[in-house]
Amino acid sequence: MCGSEWPGFAGKWPSSPGCGRTPAPLQGFLTVLLLDQTTAQRIVERTMRAIGYPVNVMNADGVIIASGSPQRVGSLHDAARLVAETGEPLVIDGGQAAEYPGTQPGVNLPVKVGDQLVAVVGISGSPRDVAHFADLVCMTAELMLEQAALLEAGQHRRRQVEETLLALCEGKPVPSVWFEQLGIDVARNRVAVVLEAATQSAADRVLLPLLQALEYRQKAVLAVHPSPCQLLIFLEAESGRTSPDELRQVLNLTPNSDITIAVGQVFSRDFRAGFQSANATLEVGKRKVPEGREFHYDNLRVPALWQSLQPDWQKLELQAPVNKLLNHRQGELYLRTLERFIESNGQVVECSQRLHVHANTVRYRLRRIEAITGLSPFDLPSLLTLQLALDTR
Repeated sequence: MCGSEWPGFAGKWPSSPGCGRTPAPLQGFLTVLLLDQTTAQRIVERTMRAIGYPVNVMNADGVIIASGSPQRVGSLHDAARLVAETGEPLVIDGGQAAEYPGTQPGVNLPVKVGDQLVAVVGISGSPRDVAHFADLVCMTAELMLEQAALLEAGQHRRRQVEETLLALCEGKPVPSVWFEQLGIDVARNRVAVVLEAATQSAADRVLLPLLQALEYRQKAVLAVHPSPCQLLIFLEAESGRTSPDELRQVLNLTPNSDITIAVGQVFSRDFRAGFQSANATLEVGKRKVPEGREFHYDNLRVPALWQSLQPDWQKLELQAPVNKLLNHRQGELYLRTLERFIESNGQVVECSQRLHVHANTVRYRLRRIEAITGLSPFDLPSLLTLQLALDTR
C-alpha cells in the first residue's frame, strides 16, 4: 500500500507513518465494517478541499459510491475492483485508461481499517501531478473510517448494554459471558436511580442530554430508558450507600420541577431487585408527597416494600384502622398526632413539643385513637400495626 513501488510509475511512493496504521483499540472488534454513502461523500469532500483534484470512493465491488463528479456515482470502476482484489495500489496513465472500463487517469489506493479492506480511493489526474497527494488522501480516508468505526462500536455497545439491563430488570437469565464482553462487574455494589420526566418535552430536554453526559463523564454508569419519559441509572456505590449530595454531584442536575428522582436500595448482582426498589420508591413517593421531587428508599423502606408486594385484600385489612380514624370528625387530627408520636419513638413529651401542645393533650388523643380503632398506641404490637397502616396509605 503506502510506501510501495507501483507498476507504471517511476519512483517510490512517498511513505507516511500515519498511512496504513490502525489504532490498537480498533483491532479486535472490527470484523465487518460497511462503508456507507454518507461517510464516503465526506471523505470525497474533505480530501478534494485539501488537494484540489477530483476524488472517488469505491466499495470492494468496484462501484463508485461517492465522487467529486456526481454523475459517476453508481457506475463500475474496473480498476478499483482490481485494487480491492490485490490489495495493491494501481496507477493509470493516459495510455492505460482504456484498459480499465469506467476509469480515468490517476492513482487508486486500497483503504484498510485493521486488516479489513473497506474501500478504494481514486484520485483523478496525471499520476505525476497527483502522486504526492496519495498518502494524504489515504490517511484522511482511514482516519475518517476509523472514527466512524469507533462511533458505530460505541453505539453497538450501548445497544448491548441496554438490552442486557432490560433483560435483567425483567428477571430474565443473562449469560455471564455477556457481562464479561461488556466489562460489567456484577459483584460491585450499585444503586438504582429512576429519573422520571413529567412531560416528553422534559424528557427530551433533560434526560437525553443527561444520558450522553453520564456516558462521557462516568464510564462506570449503566443506563437505559425503561419508558420514553424515564431514565434508569445504575450507579456504583463503593461505600455501600449513595448520599443525596453524591447523587446530585454525579447527575449534575439543576433544580427542575419537571424531573422526579427516586433512589432504590443498594444491591449487588440482583439488578432486578435494585430496579424494583427504585421504582416502588418512586410510586410511593409520588403518592405520599405529590409535590416532592426526590425520594430515597431508606426513607420509604416499609411502604416501598409493601408497594413491591402488590397486595390485594391485605391492603384493605391493614388500612382498616386508618379508615376508622378518617371516618371520625377529628380523624385528621388524630392521624397527625399518631404520626408525630411514631416519629418521636413513642415519647409523649417529645411528641407534644413537635405538636406544640401539652403532653396531657397527646395522651388524650392517643386514648381516643385506641377507643376508635381498638389498637393502643402504648402497646408495641398494636403500635406496629398502626404504623404499617400509616406507611401503606
